[in-house]
Amino acid sequence: MEDPTILKELSVEEKVGQLLHVGIGLGNFETETGWPDEEMRTVLEEIRPGAVRVYGNHAATPHFMAQYANQLQRWAEATAHGIPLLLSCDCEYGAVDIVGHGARAYPALMGRTAAGDIDLARVVSAAVAREMVAMGLDMNHQPVVDVNTNPDNPVIGVRSPGGDPETVTEYATAALEGIHAEEQVAVAKHFPGHGDTELDSHLELPHVTYDRETLERVHLPPFEAMIERGVDCIMTSHIVVDCLDPDRPATLSPTILTDLLRDELGFEGVVVTDAMMMDAIADNYGVGEAAVRAVDAGADLVLTGYVPGEDLLETRDAIVDAVESGELSESRIDDSVERVLALKDEYDLTERRYVEPLETLETFASDGNESIARDAYERSFTVLGNDDVFPLESETSVLLTGIRGVHALEPHFDAAFGDVVSCSLAPGDVRTLADPKPAMEPESIDTSLETLRSVADDVDVAVVTTYAREAFPDGQRRVVETLSGELPVVVVSLGLPNEFEQLPDDVAYVATYAQDRLGLPAPFPETAGEALVELLGREANARESLPVE
Repeated sequence: MEDPTILKELSVEEKVGQLLHVGIGLGNFETETGWPDEEMRTVLEEIRPGAVRVYGNHAATPHFMAQYANQLQRWAEATAHGIPLLLSCDCEYGAVDIVGHGARAYPALMGRTAAGDIDLARVVSAAVAREMVAMGLDMNHQPVVDVNTNPDNPVIGVRSPGGDPETVTEYATAALEGIHAEEQVAVAKHFPGHGDTELDSHLELPHVTYDRETLERVHLPPFEAMIERGVDCIMTSHIVVDCLDPDRPATLSPTILTDLLRDELGFEGVVVTDAMMMDAIADNYGVGEAAVRAVDAGADLVLTGYVPGEDLLETRDAIVDAVESGELSESRIDDSVERVLALKDEYDLTERRYVEPLETLETFASDGNESIARDAYERSFTVLGNDDVFPLESETSVLLTGIRGVHALEPHFDAAFGDVVSCSLAPGDVRTLADPKPAMEPESIDTSLETLRSVADDVDVAVVTTYAREAFPDGQRRVVETLSGELPVVVVSLGLPNEFEQLPDDVAYVATYAQDRLGLPAPFPETAGEALVELLGREANARESLPVE
C-alpha cells in the first residue's frame, strides 16, 4: 500500500470500492453462528470496499471477534491489490456494544463529563480503544462532539459530553487523545452538529433553524477543536441546517461538506457519512442517487449501513456511472481514494492487519481496564435531591422497580441489601427501532400502581429506575409520586437526566447517564450495577448541577 503508484493501478470500479464503508452484522452477511458468510466474501472480492463497519451485539467472546476480523482481512488481502480494510464500529460504551460475552462497558461521554476529571475521561477512551484494537477494530466512530442543547433531543443525549461548547470541546478532546494514544482511528461526529434536533435522523429528516451566529458560537467550536488536534475523520449528520443549506441534509450538501468543512474550517482528513440506510436519507433519496450526491458534496467514505448485497452493487454502480457520464470527475474520486489510502498508510494497516486472538483475551482480562471501568462508573453517578435517604444499610429491604434495568440490577441488590422484591414495568417492545420510547401502556398503569402499593407496605425503601427519551413519560412520573407517598424513594435515572425537576422534593435522585435511546449498552452494565449498590450503601454527597441544561 505504500507504493505511490497504486492509485494509478486501480480501475474506476476499484477506486469507487475504496469509497464504500459497508456493513456486516445483525443478520447481514453472517451465518447463523455469527461468522462472516460467503456472500460477504463475494462482496469483498467484487466490490473491494475500503472499510467494513461491524454492527450488532454478537453472542461471542472477544477471542471470536478477533478471529472474525482476521477473516475479513484475509479475504481482503486475497483480492487483486490486497488493500487492508478499515474495520470500524460504534463502540461508544466499549466493546460491550458488539461482544456479548467477556466484554465490559464504560460510561457514556456524558458520564465521563459528570465525573469531572479530564484525565479519567482520557484514560477511559484509551481503554475502550485498546480493547477494540485488540479485536482488530482499528476505527471507532467516536468521539461524539454534538453540543446537546436540546434536552428533548431523542438521538444524542448521553452520547454527548454535555450541553455547552466549552464542556464538549474539553471532554471530546480528552477522548480524542485517549483514542490516539492507542493508535486507533478517531471519527468526530455528527457534523455540523446534531445536538439541537427534536427528531431522530434514524427515523426522520430533522431540520435545525438557528442562525449562523448560533452555529458558529455553539455547534462548530468542538469540531474546530477536533480539526486543530488532528482528528482523522469527521462523520456527517443527516440533518438540514437551514442557515447553511435549507434544501439538502448535511451529508448531501456541498455547501456544508466542501465550502464549510473543507474550505472554511480547513479539514484535510476523511469525511465519513452517517449510515445511508437511515430513514432521513433512505426515505427521501434512492440508494444510488444518495451515494452520488454524498460524494459530489465532499464525502470520502459512504457508510451504507447493514444493507443487502444488491444495494451495495447499486451504490457502487451508481457512482461508477456518474464518473463515466461526467457527473462526477475521476479526479474527484481520486481525491477521496488518496485520503482513504493515506489514512490506512498512516496507521500502518498493512502491517497491523491481523491480530493475535490470545493476546485479545489478555487485554480483556486486564485488571487495569476493569479498575478503570469501575472507578469511572462510581465517579460518574450524580446524586441530587434528598440524600437523607442514604446510606441504605445491608439489612434494608428494597422494592426494585422501573421501566428498564430491573432484571440486570436485581442480583446486585440481592447481594448488597436485605429482602429485595423486584417488579419490572418494562413493556416487551421497549427496545424496538419502530417504537424505542419506553412508556407504560395507559391501561397497565393503574394495575401496576396497585401492585406496587401492596408491596410498599413490606419494604423499607423503593428504588425506581426511570428513562426519558424525550419528555418524562406520565406513567413513570405517577409511579414515583405514588411510591413517594408511601415510603422513601430513590430514583435511578438511566438515560438523559431530564426527570429531576418533575419529581417530588422528598425523593433521592441518581443520574447514571448509562443508557441511550435504545437501551445501549444492554443489559444495564454489570460494573455500573456494582457501582450503583456501592453508592446507595454509603453516604452520598449531592452535587449542585448536572452537565446538561
